[in-house]
Amino acid sequence: MTHASQAELSAPAPAHRSLVIADDSAEMRQFVRNAVGPAFDDVVEVCDGRELFWTLLRARFATDRHPDMVVITDIAMPAYNGLDVLDAWGDQDAIPTIVMTAFPSDEVRARAEQLGVALLAKPFSLARLRRIVQDVLAPAASAAV
Repeated sequence: MTHASQAELSAPAPAHRSLVIADDSAEMRQFVRNAVGPAFDDVVEVCDGRELFWTLLRARFATDRHPDMVVITDIAMPAYNGLDVLDAWGDQDAIPTIVMTAFPSDEVRARAEQLGVALLAKPFSLARLRRIVQDVLAPAASAAV
């Protein structure tokens, strides 16, 4: 057993982890689900920004806080893009979020930074996806201790 594995085993397990994957590509949603979904208790897939917004709204009323929820969203989607949804959502709930894009322009990078979300440029490797999910979960885990 490696040192990292031992540390993961000794850390207090979260009560319930949920993952929301928002992308208009069914193939990308499946790729993300297969790569990181097993680390979560629930995985919800949505195909556009409108569904993402309503999913977040339902989650807000289902629980008081979302310390163990992660959102992975594409930027370019029908209805509303991922950054617009996050901008409308505001910082009412600090949900760890990763935005994916094939077009990581300076404007997109600045907007992601302003919103406090992680940016993942496509194409990306499985290892990179898993590492960035681990990174966004780390602050929530340390806040729970």
